[in-house]
Order: sequence, then C-alpha cells, then structure tokens
Amino acid sequence: MKLTIQLAALLATVILPAGADIITIIPASSVANGIADRNTWLAANFSGATAQTLTSFEDDTKGPWTSLSTAVGSFSAVTGGQGSTGSGTGKNEFTVLNSSDTPFQGRYNTTPGGNNWLDSNDITKLQLTTSLDTVYFFISDADDTGGSLTIQTADGSSATFASNTGNGSLFFVAITSADPIGYIRWLDSSRADGYGLDDFGTVTYPPPTPHLSAVPEPASWVIAAVGLFLVSVIVQRRERKERS
Repeated sequence: MKLTIQLAALLATVILPAGADIITIIPASSVANGIADRNTWLAANFSGATAQTLTSFEDDTKGPWTSLSTAVGSFSAVTGGQGSTGSGTGKNEFTVLNSSDTPFQGRYNTTPGGNNWLDSNDITKLQLTTSLDTVYFFISDADDTGGSLTIQTADGSSATFASNTGNGSLFFVAITSADPIGYIRWLDSSRADGYGLDDFGTVTYPPPTPHLSAVPEPASWVIAAVGLFLVSVIVQRRERKERS
C-alpha cells in the first residue's frame, strides 16, 4: 500500500487508510514558528503529552558517515543510493555540519542555542531505522532547486514535497503509527538538491500519579467495630461455659 501526496504551499496532513502511517508536513516561516507548529500539532493529537527531543546532533562529529547511531535510531546511507554531483563529497555518505563548515546554502541548525544538523550531503537515499511509533523532526532546504524529495516509511506510506520550495525553506514533519515505524527513508530524485535534518524527537506522557491507600469510609469503621464486638461476646460466652 503506497500513497504519494503532493504537498500544498500551506499546511498538509497526509491522511492514509486505517492502520497506515500518518505523515504530517507543516511549512514554517522560521524556527520559532516551526516550534510553535510542533506544539500545536502535539496538543491536537496527544493531549497531556510533551515533546521530547532525542537527537540534535550537537555531540556528533562531522563524519562523513555511512551509519550513525543516535537516541532516535540509526541513520544510514542506503545501499544503491548515489552520491552528490554538486557541492557534496560525491560519495554515498552523509555528514553532520554547522554554519562554519557547510558547503551548502539554505540548510541550518534548528536547535535553540545549538549549532549542528545532519546534512544529506546530496545523496539520493537516506534512512532512519527506529523502534518508535511516533517521530518528529525539522527539515530545511528541501526541494529548493527542482528536485523531488519523498518521505517513505516501512509500511509503504509516503509523502512528496512540492517542487521549488525556495532556498532555506523549513518544515516540521511528524510521523505517527499504531506500531513501531520501522524505518523512515528520504528519497531524492536529484544529486544536487539536498537538505538538512535536525531535532528528532517523540512524545512522552508524565508518569501516572501513585495511588494512595484508600481511607476507610465511616461505614467501614462501624462494620469493623461491630465485628470486633461480636467476636468479644463469643469469646466471653465460651469462657463462662468452661468455668461452669
């Protein structure tokens, strides 16, 4: 089962048949706006939950990488993918960049106070293998120069970005499933139109409040008192019979 949805210029939520993964993509005019969109999405879909960022790449070195383990799962360059023909390394590998060492324009960090992001390095196939059933992230500079970027999950559900979104475009993306997602793939038709990924997270609920031992109702105390009284009466009668 596979659906490919061309996203409109505004808000787009991919609605799939029951049981399929749901891919939500929301354009954001700024990082602050994207965070607000994430919080709105969270409140609308997970009442009482909070956003938990798991991976922001701040502690990861530049690489290049063909596989990178993180708290959200393992990123990998898919076998059979192609390397860049533009400013990237030309190999089937991805990198972790910041504004001081990036060869690309329009891709950037979205972590408040942070510096790094995972960069596709313009490869055609990138994958995140994860055991989570809900994953969100930010993506910058997707499809800004005529490429076609599709997000696909293990059950075959997919969503394709609109073309020519503009240099430095930013999107909040959320993927939800009734079961573990398995993997998320970014499939790019261009070898010179990559993107940046940052702030992968999931949703968490606060731990349940411990149940306190119930205080007996007044009626329970009365019943207990009557029971003790009857036991006392029976014991006294037995003692009298034994004495007589």
